[in-house]
Amino acid sequence: MGIEITHTEDSITISQKRYIELILQREGLTKANAVAMPLDPNVALEPNPDGNAGDCSNSYVRLLGELQFLANATRPDIAYAVNRLVLYTTNPSMLHTTALKRVLRYLSGPRTYGITYSSNPQYPALHGYTYAAYANTDNLKSTSRYVFLAEGGAVIWRSKKQSTIALSSTEAEYVALSEAAHEAC
Repeated sequence: MGIEITHTEDSITISQKRYIELILQREGLTKANAVAMPLDPNVALEPNPDGNAGDCSNSYVRLLGELQFLANATRPDIAYAVNRLVLYTTNPSMLHTTALKRVLRYLSGPRTYGITYSSNPQYPALHGYTYAAYANTDNLKSTSRYVFLAEGGAVIWRSKKQSTIALSSTEAEYVALSEAAHEAC
């Protein structure tokens, strides 16, 4: 599965450094300059303009699947970016492919990042955080994000588009909290 486990006296870390390096090597990005964020906040991702035929090869979908595996297994920091790019799988343009390569450039920096679980008593048994990005520009649906931590490490995380259109940021946050509570139970 490509998951590496590092055990110390008081912690366990799961990561996928070798898996990331294999992807970077195959894509020719082993020496790519790292970026600080998986998605460029100044680039608006939109459907392929004018319905032009985009890159219909399976390389976009294959790479997206590999990044989804990383996001689900050990790298929740790329979950939002990957889920955002999934929206354009049927007809990706060069803009989407460039954004996907940016996620790889982000991963080229912190390759050893993972999730660490520690027996440190400062961490509560289970706690969580939620956030809702109100009214995305593409269809006015908000995006819910949440993470639950145990022993200092993430155990459940998700970034997904809400199924309904919220009428306020408060309503969007309420939906995010409801989804997170349902997931935690």
